[in-house]
Amino acid sequence: MKYAMHNRAIQTARQILPGGHAGQATRAAMLAASFVALIPHSVFAADQTFESASTPPEIWTPPAFDVQQWDWIQLDTGEWIKGRLKVLNDETIEIDSDHFDLISIDWEDVAYIRTGRTKSVLLDGGEIILGRLTTENGRLHIGGEPVEFERVVGIATASPREFDLWSADISAGVNFRSGNVEQKDANAKAVLKRRTVKNYTRMSYTGNYSESESEELANNHTASLSHDYRISHRWFLRPVQAEYYRDPFQNREAEWTVGLGAGYQIFDTPKLDWWFTAGPGYQRTEYVDVAEGEDRTVSTPAFLFGTFYEQDLTDEIELEMSYQVTVTETAAGRAKHDLYTALDVDLTERLDLRISGTWKRIERPQPDSDGVTPQKDDFTATLGLALEI
Repeated sequence: MKYAMHNRAIQTARQILPGGHAGQATRAAMLAASFVALIPHSVFAADQTFESASTPPEIWTPPAFDVQQWDWIQLDTGEWIKGRLKVLNDETIEIDSDHFDLISIDWEDVAYIRTGRTKSVLLDGGEIILGRLTTENGRLHIGGEPVEFERVVGIATASPREFDLWSADISAGVNFRSGNVEQKDANAKAVLKRRTVKNYTRMSYTGNYSESESEELANNHTASLSHDYRISHRWFLRPVQAEYYRDPFQNREAEWTVGLGAGYQIFDTPKLDWWFTAGPGYQRTEYVDVAEGEDRTVSTPAFLFGTFYEQDLTDEIELEMSYQVTVTETAAGRAKHDLYTALDVDLTERLDLRISGTWKRIERPQPDSDGVTPQKDDFTATLGLALEI
C-alpha cells in the first residue's frame, strides 16, 4: 500500500506541473512521496509512545543495604529523596539533601520514611527509644514499635562511636601592618560541642592579641564550659556553667565564674535556634594591681543571664549572636557584659568567610595603684575564616 501511494503521488505531481516543469515535478513528487511514506511510521510511533506511557513504571525501593546509611523519604507521587533527617514532627519533615540542601516537606505529602542509622528518640515522659525510624499507614514506628508524634521531644543519631557525637567550629584572623607603624593583630575562636538526644555540652575558647612597635596593646582570653540536660520540649536544666577570663588591660589577672540554672528553648529548628538561660552563681576575681587598702582578690555571689541566637538568613549566609551578663557586687565590677556576633558566608561545604565583632563592658572597673581606671568598654571587629568539623 505504501508503494501504491508513492506512485500516485508522483503521477499527481506530473499532472499539476506538465511540460517543461518535469524537473520540478520530480522534486515535488519526491517530497510528497517522502511525506506519505512517513505517515505510517508517525502513526505507529505515536501508538507506541502512548502504550509505553500507559504501562505502570517499575516500582523502585532504596537498597536494602546502604553503605552510607542514608535516610530515605518517599513522596505520595512516588518520588524518593535521600539525605539526613533533621526534624520530624506531626506537621512537617525536614531532610538535608546533598543536592537540594535542607528541604521541608508537609507530612501529608509523605508516603514512607526509612532511616539508615539507628536513632535515639526522647519521649515526653523522659523515656529514650533506640531504633530505625519507619512509617506504616501514616504512623511513626521506632524499632518496629508505634509511637505518637506528639510524644517525640528530640531525635539524635545513636552511634556507637563517641566521635560521631562531637562537632567543632574553629575560626582565626590575622592582621599585619608595616611601614610607619609596625602592628600585629591575631585572634582565634574555637567551639567544641557534644550532643545527644538528652544532653548538650559546649566548650569554647576566645583569644585576642595585638602588638604595636613591640608594645602589647591587647591580650585577653576567655574559656567557658556549659552542660544542658533536656527535660521537655522547651525546658532544660543547666547543672554546670563555668568561665575563665583574663585581661590585664581591664586589670583582670584571673577571673573565675561558676553557676547553674535553667533554660528555655524559644525556637529549635535546623534554620533557627534561640534559647536563654538564667541562674545563680559565684565569681572570684583577682586583680593585677589595686589601690592601697583595697583587696586584690574579691569573691562575690552572682546572677547569670544569657541568650543564644542562630539563624540561616539564606542558603549561604548564617547569623550567630550570643549575650551574657553577670551581675555581682560593686567590688567585683557590679556587672560584666559580653556580646558576640558573627556573620558567616559559605565558601565551601566546610569553610566559611566570617565577619565577627565582640563587645565587653565592666560597669565599675577597678582602678590600679596609680589611680588609673580602665575604660569600661572594649570593642573588637574581625575578618577571618571559619572551619566546621
